[in-house]
Amino acid sequence: MSPHWRIAFRSATWVSACALVAAAAVWYLSGVSEAGAFLYGVAMGLLSFVSMAATVSMLTDRSTPAMMMAVAGSFGARCVFAAVVLGIPAYLGLWPVFPMLAGFAMVYLAENVVLLPMMPRKVSRVGTKSESSESERERRKVGA
Repeated sequence: MSPHWRIAFRSATWVSACALVAAAAVWYLSGVSEAGAFLYGVAMGLLSFVSMAATVSMLTDRSTPAMMMAVAGSFGARCVFAAVVLGIPAYLGLWPVFPMLAGFAMVYLAENVVLLPMMPRKVSRVGTKSESSESERERRKVGA
């Protein structure tokens, strides 16, 4: 299993555990239907979250135009997915809307909180100088 799939599944497991605790609190405070709507929102958010690992898989070992199309297609598909899985139940009145949206939003917030610490401390950017890039440039000049 590739590293991005491991991160996605490990993060989804942590978010699921936190969501169960939050759903128990929602159930205690508001009732069963709100807790069910909350868990539905969380489940749909987790599906969208784990689909990011599929996007990363599409990005590896591809040309730039193919990567751009994969990112655009994946982003569009995630937006349509969110609109459909949240919009249809809200329109039909199947779930209470606020807890469902809160569960979905909780996953997106948790996604950022969980993944940001996993980002490298120094992200190299075009036009910026870092110690590693300077030493690499020096090695290339010397021919080492």
